[in-house]
Amino acid sequence: MIATVLTAFFVLLLIGMPVAHVVLGAAALGVLMAGKNGTILAQQLVLGCNSFLLLAVPFFIISGDLAAKGKTSEKIVAAVNCFMGRIPGGLGIATIFACVLFGAITGSAIACVVAIGALMMPKLLERGYPRLLVLGIITTAGTIGVMIPPSIPMLQEAVALNISAGELFTAGFIPGMLTALMMSAYVVFYAKRKNIPLEESVPWKEKLRILKDSFWALMYPIIILGGIYSGLATPTEAAVISVFYVLIVELFIYKTYSLKDSFAAMSKSTVSAATLTITVATAQVFVWYMTTAKIPDMIYNYMTTHISSVALLWFLLCLMFLIVGFFTNVITVVIILGPLLVNVLNYYNIDLIHFGIIAIMMAQIGFVTPPFGLCLFTTMKIGPATMPEVVKGSLPFLLIMVLATVILIVFPSLSTWLPDLVFH
Repeated sequence: MIATVLTAFFVLLLIGMPVAHVVLGAAALGVLMAGKNGTILAQQLVLGCNSFLLLAVPFFIISGDLAAKGKTSEKIVAAVNCFMGRIPGGLGIATIFACVLFGAITGSAIACVVAIGALMMPKLLERGYPRLLVLGIITTAGTIGVMIPPSIPMLQEAVALNISAGELFTAGFIPGMLTALMMSAYVVFYAKRKNIPLEESVPWKEKLRILKDSFWALMYPIIILGGIYSGLATPTEAAVISVFYVLIVELFIYKTYSLKDSFAAMSKSTVSAATLTITVATAQVFVWYMTTAKIPDMIYNYMTTHISSVALLWFLLCLMFLIVGFFTNVITVVIILGPLLVNVLNYYNIDLIHFGIIAIMMAQIGFVTPPFGLCLFTTMKIGPATMPEVVKGSLPFLLIMVLATVILIVFPSLSTWLPDLVFH
C-alpha cells in the first residue's frame, strides 16, 4: 500500500501537477486504500491551516510584494551602493548585500531576483562587468533572501517541525552573512583579475543625504526584527505590522501607490500566500497518513541500523535534498519529511534548528540547479538570457554555496550559537 502511495506521489509530481494537489492526491489514495473515513482528509486539512504562526506567511508575502514593487528596493540599493563603490567589484558586492537587506523585507528568493536584478543588472553591465558574472550574481545572491530573516520558508519549517520561528530566524543571520561574504570575496578576486574599474568615490555629505533619503526603507527590517527579538511582537504580529508599515511608507512618504493600486497589488500577493498555505495544509494530511502507517518507526529503525555516523546521515540527507531540488522546491519536501525524521535527528543528536538551516541552504542551491531552478528562469526573463548562460554564470557561486553548506555541517555552532545566546 505504501509503495502504491509513493508511486502515485512521484508520478503526479513528474507529470507537472501542482505540489499541493500531488501531496493531497497521494494522501487521499492512502487513506481510502486503508479503508478510513474520507472526512479525515478534511479534518487534517483544517488542522494543517489552524496555526497562529502560519498566519505570518501571507502578511510577509503581501508586505514584501508591496516593497518590491514600490521604491523601498531602490532606496535600499542606493544606500548599500554608496558605501561599496571603492572596493574592487564594489557594485557587484553592493548587489549581493542589497539582496541581504531586501531578503529581510521579502523573505523570498524570487522577489529578490526580480526586484534587485531589474535594478542592478543594467548598472552592472554599464560599468563593464562581464555578462556571465552579472547573471551569476543576480541569480544566486537572490537566494540569500530565504536565509535572512524573516523568511517565509523558515516559517513553514517552524510550523512543520514544531520549533521556534524566532530561534530559526536568529539562526539564519550567520549562515546568510557567511554566504554573502564568500560570494563577495569571489567578486573581489574576479574584479581584480579582470581589472573591472572602481566606482567613483561618494563624498560623505552625499552618503549622508542618501542615507537620509533611504531612512524609511532601512527602518523596515529594523522595526520588524527588533519587534520579534525584543519580545514586543510575535512573528505573526510582526508580519501584520510589516504590512501596515510598508503601506504607510509607500502611500504617504514615497507616494508610489494610490490606495487603489495598493489593493490591486495585495490581491495578487494574497493568491501567492493562499497557494503556500494550501501546500502546508496538504502536507499535514500526508504526514498524518504516514504517521498512522507507522512510516516514522520504519524510517527510524532502518536508518539507525544502517547509518553508522552523523557524517553519513548528513551526506544522504543533502544528496536527497539536492536530487529533490532538481525537480521541485526543497522546502515542500522538508515540511513533509521533517516531522517523519525528527526521531532520527534526535537519535543522532542533530539540533532541529541546525537541520532547518541546512535545509534552507539546500533550498537555496535548489533554486539555482537545472532543470527546474526557479531563480534560473527568473533571471532568464530579466536578462533576457538563455538557460546555458545563466547556469554557466551561476556555477562559481553555486560551488560557493555548496562549500558554505559543508562549513555549516562541520561547524554546527555557526547555526546554533546565536539562538542559544538570544533565547537561552
